[in-house]
Order: sequence, then C-alpha cells, then structure tokens
Amino acid sequence: MADNFNRGRGRGRGGGGGGRGDFQPRGGGYQGGGGRGDYQPRGGAGYQGGGGRGDVQPRGGGYQGGGGRGDYQPGRGGGGGYRGGRGGSYDGKVFGQGSSIPPPDPQVTDLENRWIAQNNESTAQLAGKMGKLSVGGGSSKGPSEFMPSRPAFGTVGQEVILWVNSFQLDITASAMYKYTVEVTYRPAALTEATTTTTPTTPNTPNTPKGPKKPKTPKTPSFPKGSGNAKTKKEAKGKKLAHIIGLALKKLQADGPFASEFKANVITLKKLNLPQANIVVVEYTEPNKDWVENWAVKFTPPQSLHINALVNYLKTMDDKANDSTFPKFPDEIDALGIVLGHTARSDLNASAVGRSRFFATDDKRIETAQMGFTSILSIVRGYFQSVRPATGRLLLNTNVTHTVFRRAAPLLDIFGGMNLNVMDKLETLGHRQQGVAMDLARLHRFLNTSRVRMRVPTGEPGKFVVIDRTIAGLACQGDGKDEPENERPVFKQFRFGGPAGVKFFLRAPKSGNNAPLKGLKYGAFVTVAEYYLAKYNIKANLSLPLINIGSPARPVYALAELCMVLPGQSVKAKLSPREQDAMIRFACRSPPSNAKSITTSARDLLGLDNNQLLRTFGITVSKDLVTVKARELRPPVIAYMGAKPILPDNGSWLMKGVKIVKAGRPIKSWSFIFLGQKSGADSVKSTLQNFTDFMTKNMGIKFSDPKPLDGGFAANNSAELEAAFRRLASLRADLVLVVLPKKETTTYNMVKKMGDVDFGIQTVCVVQEKICQEKGQFGYFANVGLKVNLKFGGVNHKLKDEFGLIKSGKTMVVGYDVTHPTNLGPDAGDNAPSMVGLVASVDADLAQWPAVAWSNPSKVEMLGKELIEKFRSRLRLWQNKNQGRLPDNILIYRDGVSEGQFKAVLDDELLHIREACTMMYKAGSSPRITLIVSVKRHQTRFFPTDAGHIHSGSKSPREGTVVDRGVTNVRYWDFFLQAHASLQGTARPAHYTVLLDEIFRADYGAAAANTLEKVTHDMCYLFGRATKAVSICPPAYYADLVCTRARVHMNELFDDTASISSKDFNDITRRTLHANLIDTMFYI
Repeated sequence: MADNFNRGRGRGRGGGGGGRGDFQPRGGGYQGGGGRGDYQPRGGAGYQGGGGRGDVQPRGGGYQGGGGRGDYQPGRGGGGGYRGGRGGSYDGKVFGQGSSIPPPDPQVTDLENRWIAQNNESTAQLAGKMGKLSVGGGSSKGPSEFMPSRPAFGTVGQEVILWVNSFQLDITASAMYKYTVEVTYRPAALTEATTTTTPTTPNTPNTPKGPKKPKTPKTPSFPKGSGNAKTKKEAKGKKLAHIIGLALKKLQADGPFASEFKANVITLKKLNLPQANIVVVEYTEPNKDWVENWAVKFTPPQSLHINALVNYLKTMDDKANDSTFPKFPDEIDALGIVLGHTARSDLNASAVGRSRFFATDDKRIETAQMGFTSILSIVRGYFQSVRPATGRLLLNTNVTHTVFRRAAPLLDIFGGMNLNVMDKLETLGHRQQGVAMDLARLHRFLNTSRVRMRVPTGEPGKFVVIDRTIAGLACQGDGKDEPENERPVFKQFRFGGPAGVKFFLRAPKSGNNAPLKGLKYGAFVTVAEYYLAKYNIKANLSLPLINIGSPARPVYALAELCMVLPGQSVKAKLSPREQDAMIRFACRSPPSNAKSITTSARDLLGLDNNQLLRTFGITVSKDLVTVKARELRPPVIAYMGAKPILPDNGSWLMKGVKIVKAGRPIKSWSFIFLGQKSGADSVKSTLQNFTDFMTKNMGIKFSDPKPLDGGFAANNSAELEAAFRRLASLRADLVLVVLPKKETTTYNMVKKMGDVDFGIQTVCVVQEKICQEKGQFGYFANVGLKVNLKFGGVNHKLKDEFGLIKSGKTMVVGYDVTHPTNLGPDAGDNAPSMVGLVASVDADLAQWPAVAWSNPSKVEMLGKELIEKFRSRLRLWQNKNQGRLPDNILIYRDGVSEGQFKAVLDDELLHIREACTMMYKAGSSPRITLIVSVKRHQTRFFPTDAGHIHSGSKSPREGTVVDRGVTNVRYWDFFLQAHASLQGTARPAHYTVLLDEIFRADYGAAAANTLEKVTHDMCYLFGRATKAVSICPPAYYADLVCTRARVHMNELFDDTASISSKDFNDITRRTLHANLIDTMFYI
C-alpha cells in the first residue's frame, strides 16, 4: 500500500486506474491490480475540504490483478442504515440514455474558434519573443509570459461528447451593489427583553416584531471558576446570521437583498443607511431574559458591473489585453451569494462553508450512519459555484459528502460507544488505554458542537432549556486562566466523570452567601456533590463530564442533561471503518450523480421557480451543458529485454518481465517482526522467498539474500528502537518491518526512526498480506517496485520517449504544500504546513529525489527558503548529468487556488529565478514553464455515449481531455482524466499554465497537443504502479513527500501530546538523515 496517511489537505488525490473515482486507491498490482506491498495507514480523511487528504485505499491487487477486497463488510456495530434521498440511483449506462443529447453550443464553439484565429501570434513571433526571455527579470511581464494566451485547442484523440456538471446562467440585471458588513458587540447594562428577537429565519427581514417575551426563570449557576481573563465577545454562525437579518429588517430595505449572512449583502438598489452607516440591533439568546446590543456597520456600496461581465464573456473582447486573473471576481462572487441565498436561508438545510449545502429534514436528507457505535453520520449534499467560461456563465453544481455529528442524547452516544465507565476506570485493566483513546477522539468531535441542555432551576422537576456551544469533555489542563491553586483537579485520568473531577467552590459575589448543604466555600468539591447539594440531582457517575465553558475557563455540566443538536458538520479524522462507510455511501456512478444534480440539487438550491432569482434577473437552464472532449491513446510501456506493452483500460500486466534498471545493490538488509512469536518462522520463510523473487523475477540486486542477525523481534517502542540501533551499527541498507495489523502509531515510529534517526530505508508490510499464498507474488512485486525506487532504480519507461525529455536537457519539477487539518481542540494552532519538492534527474523520468521543509502554519505561499531548496535540485541534476544544467525546467505546482496564481508568479517564480541566477553563468538561463495542477475542484464529466465509457464505473474512458466548452479561451488550461476509474465518478485533474517559455516557442500551433500529451503520458510513469495515475507524477510525488515530512513531526499533529516551546522547536528542526538525502525515501 502507499505512503498515504495523515494527509495535510482533504483532497483524496485519487490515483491508479483501479481507483474508485473520487475515492481512489493509488498504485497498482504486479499485474495491474490494486495490491500494494508497503503498508501505509490511512490518514485523516478531510471530507470538509480542509482536511487531511487521506486517500482512502481499498485493498486488493494480486499477481494477476485480482484479489480485490470485495464488497464492504461492516465491522462491529454494523455499517448503519442508508437513508436515500430523491437523488437515488440511475439504472442506465449513461445519463440521458434514450433521450436526445444536445450538441455543444455552436455559438460557444464559433466564439472559441474565432478568438483563437484572431488573437494568437505567429510561431515566428512567439519563438523570437521566447528567445529574449532572461533569468535576470528583464523579460516582458506581459500576457505572453504571465498567464499566457491559449495557443490553440487540442486536436489529437478521438472526439466524444460529454455532459459537464454545470448549468448555463442567463443574467439580465445590469448592475448590483455590494455592502460589506462588520458586526461588533456594544457593551451595555443588560436589560430585560421586551421584544422577540429570537431567531426565526434570516430571509424574512420584514417580519414585524412579536409580542413581549414572557420571563423565564433566571439562568442557574454551574460548577466553574471566576477567573480573570476577558474574551472578546463575537457573533458567529446562526447568531451572526440572525443579527445581520435583524439589521436588514430594521433598515426595511427597499427591494430584494441576498447575503451569506457573514460579511456581505448584495442589493439591486442602494440601502437607505443611517448616519455613520451603523445599525444597532437588540438580540436575545433563546431562553434568556436579557438583550444584547450589536452594531452592524455597512461599508459604502460597491457598484458591481454585471453587464460588463456578461458582455466580456459573450464577446471575449479584452480591450486592456492584460493578464489579470481572475477577471470580474467581485461580480462573480456576488452572483454566487445571490444563488446561494435561498439554500442558506432554509431552516431545514445546513450550509458548510461558502458553497456547500445539505438538507437536514427527514423528507430530503440523504444520510448513512457510520456504524452504530459511531457518533458521526455521512450526509449527501450539493456544491455550487459560478464559473466564467467562453461565451457564458456557468453554475458548477456537484454532489458532495461531508460528516455530521449524530444528533442524539449524550447518554445514548456514550452508551453506544461503551464509554459509560467513568465510575470504574480503575477496574478496566488493559481496556483502560482503549477507553482513553476513544474519549480523546470523542473530545475532538464534541468540541465546538451545539447541544441542547436541560438546566435545573433548583425547583424539583423544573428545568430551563438552553442551547450552548461546548468545549468537549472535561479535560486535564482545563482552567489555565484560573489561579493555579484553584484549577480543576482530576482524579488520575485525562478525562473525568462527576465523581472524578473537583472544582474550587467560591462564594457568590452577591446575594445569598449561605453555604450549600454539606459543602463549604473556598474548598474543592466534586461536580456530583455540587449537583446533589444545589439541585438535589444524583449525577450519573458513569458518564464523562461536559465542558460548556472554554478550556481556559471551564464550566462543567452533566452529560445526561445534554443532547447534540442536528445539522452540525464536523472536520473529522475518520477511522478505517468509518472511511469504508464513507466510500460505500459516496461511491456513485456518473449517471446517478447526474440525476441527483438535475433533481435533488435543483430543489435544495432553489434553482426553479425562485422569486429572488427572478427579481435579480437570473435564470438557470434546465439541462446540463455538453462539451467536446477527446480520448488520448495510451503510451507504450517498455521493460528490460521484453516486448513493449500497450496498456489496456489504463493498466498493464508485468508478467514475465524485469525492471528496466536495478538500483544500487542492497549490500545488507534485515527485518523486524512485531507480531506474535508463533508467527516468526512463517515470516522468516516468507521473506526468504521474497528476496529470491526480487532477485530472480524482478532483477533487483541483493549482495547477500540473508537477513542480518537472522532478523529481529520487537514488542514495544523501546525494542523497536533497539533493533534499529543494532541495524544501524551493522550498516543495514534496508529493513522490512512486518506489522501484525494496520496500525498508524507504529508505522509513524518506524518511518521516523528509519528516515530521521538512523538513516535506513524502510518498508512496512502486513503479516497476513505478505504471508498468504494467494496473490503473494503480486504483493512481493509491489514491495519490490518500491525497494528499487528507493535505491535509485528504474522500474519501467515509455517506449517512445518525449521529444522534450529524451534529449536529457529538461528537468521536471513538482512541489506542493499541505496544511494541518482535523486537529483536536488541544493541538494548538502552530502545527506547521509541510512542503515537498521533487525533481527528475534522468531522461526516463524514473528517479525523483526529494527535499522537504516546513512552512508557517496554514501558509500556502513559499518564502525565500525555496531559493536554496531549488538550488539543491539544480545541483543534483548537474551531478547526475555530466556537470550540465538543464536547458528547460517544466514545473508542476500542486494545489494552489485560482486566487493564489498571482502570488505564485510574483513570489515563488521570483525565488526560482533567483536560484537559477545563482547557478547559471551570466547570460545563460533556463527556459521555464510553470503549470498549476489541481485535483481539489468540483468539475466532473459524464458520458453521453455508452460506447465511450469505462464498463465498470460508467465514467469517461482513461485519457479523456477537455479544453473547451467549460474553459475560458483567453487562458491556457485543460482537464485531464488520465486514469481509469473502476468505481464511482472519476475526478479529472485540472491544469493551468501560468508561465510558458518552452511549448509555444518550440511547438507553435501544436503546443496545446504537446503539453496535453506530455502530461498524459507522464501519468503512466508513476514508478510503483502498473497503471496510469490520476495526476502527473511530479505533483503526486511532491504530495507524498509532504505526507512523510508530517510523519517525521507527528507529535505536532497529535492533540494528546503536550508540547513545550523547546520541544516544538526541536521537533521542527528534524531533518532527513544524511544516508537518505537525494533518494526516493518517501515512496
């Protein structure tokens, strides 16, 4: 399996042809199957878009490409039931089967063709201009360099027609106005509420005020400390939305408005604002008897030129002829706000971020529970975004899935997870550690969740119901803002129940100072004692306590009085069982997704019969758009001394062939076995067969096939480290670590010890997989492919090398940044982002040595450190190529958003040029082409012809490329689905050229065809797979480097670890061991 875990971003990169579409495994089996040798635990699946990328990897593979996992079998507790919505499934092979498929809009096609004919310079002019470019920055920064114009549309390949998941938008409004709002709290003496300002719905600004609100019992006190810290009062979420709605209602806006109820309001007419543009509103929390004053400040209106946007797209006439990107961002953003207003205002829907919406009512919700013991549910929803394209605006609409907290009483949640054991922790024995881990995970999920709480009033049987945002469970370390000698005391565990947690009981500042029965002020009491004395409530001692305050100023409440409210999404690192459930629910065919988009999505998003849209002059077409696509032929694969192989369905068999070139001989190796002693003999025998297979069948060289010291056994981290220390003293080149099962913690330790501490190449395998006879040769081969890459070898190559690459004068580079996601509430905000940079060193594009470093937390753009890291790649190229530096540098920058393109050109490219200036002689410089590659986008294509689909997934065939119909002709971009998706809806990669000094100069009108072919064929050169991968290897490898770098600093991403400033600095200074520098250690 691949080194794919603890992803920095929630991308789901996809991978080998055997993938599941949006949830696709990487790599490939010995004969094209999905099997892997090296076990790598799955990471946090960032299904919120922010989160760990966590490629979800089905098992399988095998010598003949078989041996797949088969149907998903839920584990303990079952997989939960699925509640289908009206989206349902679709029985046809293609969407729209049996009906007339509309051709691509001929007016758009004509406009595209005319623009290409009229706006592109001649080949001679381009070649002359590119020849004048220099490293020193003296070259033109005009449109021919930055954000170059599209030279032509691609023509190679068999043409097909595809649906795209977009509706055409027609806009008649000529102008709109945008206001930015800022909401601040106005401290004032609390007064009794005299009017109802309890939330109703944000889209009813003209609702008259209701009658006087009846008084509710005074909110009772809770077990807490007073503290001295003052926190700034902020309005967030639904509260913020309601306050903005109150301000708009108070203004009695003349005409329609739309808002995302966070920071912006869009109108057709200017608002009649009071002096200073500030509206003060009174807000009352539900079930509270006082009001708060909030000031809503409106900025002066910004005029939005909607007509100019529409005219530009219909004519593609850019009078300024500049390289500004994106164009009309404010207008496009405003249209998105208007189109999202209806769904965001729906009380039976939940909005996640700016563009994703989920139905939460029983009638429309599409959901699945992640097993009966899980507190999470999967919910299907819909994404929408306004996208400019040649000749028109499009509404990109896609099916999306996210994780929600399960709405249920906490009593049931704790009971279902077998965590109602707080009163007998001391008796749990070996189970205690597992309970602690489950509680830590639950603490992360409950943090920031909204609960409905029954608060005792002191009168027998009477409660006040309030909604609160909680800080998770009562946890050791709470109360940092309390005096040190008055902080909560926990019995001995990190989390505590009512009888296991004491707090310092202070006398009230005013009112009745009589002590509670049996308790004494100025002393520590348990929460159970407090509830019994104050409310005559006997606490359920088996349940964990809930913190309804903050970690710094905790307020503890009984779990049995709380229930989790519905409609709450959560960024969650999923367990393998939960990932399986997510895959099974989210893995849907293109026809099924297309049906959902054209039915359920339109209903939830309010795209039909919508008075607000009509008033704003917006019409959404009924049908999806169709576009022209082309199917590229696969390249021919070559092995040493064997007949060339033509891939079929994006993959090929490796039977009877040997690798192209063996890496440096493995002089000494060994293994570490972490399983039961009873399995040791079987493992030793298997590993001897493994070395024989690699030597005889694959051509990988072992100086001595016998393991050092006969192998090692280890049962804990200390023994594991001792084994590594012994192997390092024996100068072992390679160690295979045999794991009894998939287990992330041990895996992380192995990689950190091998990569950082001792400098030994490591491969982790699972005992059951490597020892079972069925599919064993395939498993051996997968391990062998990785081993050979780690030691500098070439596994396979293309029979017909790229013209650009085969001369040995072009270096291909990939770099990526991944960010800390899905961290728990105690993890802190300083966990770094990780950077990975790889560069080719040979004409076969087989070896991609890497360098990694850290970036400030959640910062995407790279600073000056890129200069020296890029120089290191140039020096390595020079060392591997007879002292020459490359004439051309082709760069794939992974993962940046469109809004960051300018920063890549202005900052990162500047650093790359500076690195080149420092390496090249005066007057000499490389030509650079810089391309952004992205998988984290929402564009999907659906076949219209049953003769052009992948028979398994019903997705488009591998090699499908789209560069028109859904793109903007002014810029040079294309969508490429290089891989074959066996299940689910395939996600193409999106490539955008930010700078080109190579292709247009050398290939002229064929530049588009050449770049598409180079990128496509490169996807067949992912070294550890026998199939095409979904994104080109430089970007793919760079992401793997980021992932491994995160493992090296794993403590920083573990919220259970307490990290001091000194430890933090020591951890971030960890570097790759000298033995492994300039190798593919990360593969």
